[in-house]
Amino acid sequence: MPKFELNQIDAKGDGRIVIYQRPRRTGGIIATWQMRISVPNSIGYHRSSTGETIQSEAVRIAVNKYEKLAVNILSGGSLQSKSYKSVLGAWKVDLPRMVGDERKEYVDTQLRYASLYPLRFFGDRKIGDISKDDFVEYWMWRNENSARLQPMTGETTPYIPSPNSLRREAGGIKNMFKYAFDKGWLTGIPDMVVPSLHKNRRPTFTNQEWRLLTKRMREWVKEGQQWGSVGRDRFLSQQYVLILANCGARVGELRNLRWAELSTQSEGDNKRLVAFVKGKTGEREIVFQQGSEEYIKRPYDFPKDELEMHPPTDEFVFCSSKGEVIKSFRKGFVSLLKFSDLNNDSKGNKRSFYSLRHFYATQRLSEEVSPFL
Repeated sequence: MPKFELNQIDAKGDGRIVIYQRPRRTGGIIATWQMRISVPNSIGYHRSSTGETIQSEAVRIAVNKYEKLAVNILSGGSLQSKSYKSVLGAWKVDLPRMVGDERKEYVDTQLRYASLYPLRFFGDRKIGDISKDDFVEYWMWRNENSARLQPMTGETTPYIPSPNSLRREAGGIKNMFKYAFDKGWLTGIPDMVVPSLHKNRRPTFTNQEWRLLTKRMREWVKEGQQWGSVGRDRFLSQQYVLILANCGARVGELRNLRWAELSTQSEGDNKRLVAFVKGKTGEREIVFQQGSEEYIKRPYDFPKDELEMHPPTDEFVFCSSKGEVIKSFRKGFVSLLKFSDLNNDSKGNKRSFYSLRHFYATQRLSEEVSPFL
């Protein structure tokens, strides 16, 4: 895999305000400047996008952000946004003192709303990074993954929560976000209104179906090799599907991913592949699951087999032999599902690319790990 160095500028010369930018793509879009800020008497760094491609404007925004953070620190705030899990822990301690011991039932209800399902979904996600779009996804997941414990058998049975139940839950979560806002742990409270949800659960894959799909996928690619360019298309479709199911990226984010937006992060003795993507919710980092680096390495090595060279850093990860972005893999995915006899789930619901993202989230949550990690 290629290594990419960042353009980096120390705005004040003391390391407190640093802006950095990914390498400019030849003839392409100029990357947005990011900022990394440290404030005296605080621990860690604040990292976020400046939203600017012009250096002078990026510096101005970073300096303004530094000044706001410095004031926040002097007022007892924190430089780093706390995780959902840590905010919930602090709220559990403070809420009884805030409302009084006589309101124990209210306290228990509020904590249950913010704990039971949201904690599984958001977990260690920084509370300041949770957006309106994240809540839209949460409510869809909540609608599809609710279960009741049967006291007589000890088993759980799925159910679809009522709109009123979800609205009460949203109220409890919002109260915790207000608490975090008052503590200075986030700068605003996202919209978490419950959308209108369909009664039908969105189709995903069971573990058995996923194993079948990956097995049939290899046969599908091999079959396509006898038809020239069809083999190339199916090979790239295979990697596209495997990556979607192993990193939780949105279709548009992965489609527009370029090689320059990939890097590695060290976690102890391990290194994880990270993609810096831009989609409908803005810029964000996606961490690939351990072992899934191979799915990215395959399309990286593929041009070397065709042209005896690796792709340039400004090229799309998924592109045609001419270097043009592949606008859609939908036809290939439909063909694969048909080949595997997996077009629909057991209830007859038609599968789509969202089924892969849903499968990813379900797998992560079954491991008691937030899908955002």
